[in-house]
Amino acid sequence: MNHYIARIPMSLAVPEAMHWAIKDVLEGEYEAGYDGVGLDILDIGANVGSFALWATARWPGSVVTSYEPHPGTFEFLKRNTHQRRDIVIVNAALFPGGQKTASFVSRFAGDGESGLASYAGDTFVAGAMVERYEVAVVDPASLASPDIVKIDIEGGEGDVLDHIDLSKTSLVLLEYQNRKNRIQLEARLKADFDLIDTHEHSWDPLLEQRCYRPDLAGDVYGRMFAARKGVTRMRRTAEG
Repeated sequence: MNHYIARIPMSLAVPEAMHWAIKDVLEGEYEAGYDGVGLDILDIGANVGSFALWATARWPGSVVTSYEPHPGTFEFLKRNTHQRRDIVIVNAALFPGGQKTASFVSRFAGDGESGLASYAGDTFVAGAMVERYEVAVVDPASLASPDIVKIDIEGGEGDVLDHIDLSKTSLVLLEYQNRKNRIQLEARLKADFDLIDTHEHSWDPLLEQRCYRPDLAGDVYGRMFAARKGVTRMRRTAEG
């Protein structure tokens, strides 16, 4: 069986500052080497919708539920997924504890580094985030277990993953903001999942940008993908 890469043209409304990040997602940043069809996919931190659009092309017949709390970014998401029955969009953040709203901070609509104020202080110096909103919150423990979980919320990944039902989950796609966050994620996954792909980067080259906390020197950020051990609804991509 041969393995091909399909290049599918997509038109998205995106802020200029996010072009590079959107391009990476559409070109397969979240490719983990697992096939599947008709899956239930949870997209936490949807931004303008690039992952949701890529995922519906990658796993045919699937439904993506995308959570994006920033009101301005949600307008981009709504525009980019208009009339898509396979993408359900929700203007809310996921956060454990049962509260109904939380403070959310950002620099601009579509900002890929925006996030809940309770986490932003771990990355940004005071005053770096110029927008603040009260956003709706959904408790992750209230959600049904999906086949795929993708989380990119700038620091809260560990707390959210700790409260998601992973009993039916085959694949977990995560971004992490610091070493403490990574350790928390690994602890949650180690019993039932194998790490299949990890990329770690040093914060040090980014600290010339004075918006970031200088004490991030020596710390790391990155991504990790994990696949369930044993039989799942997904299978490894055929090669060769």
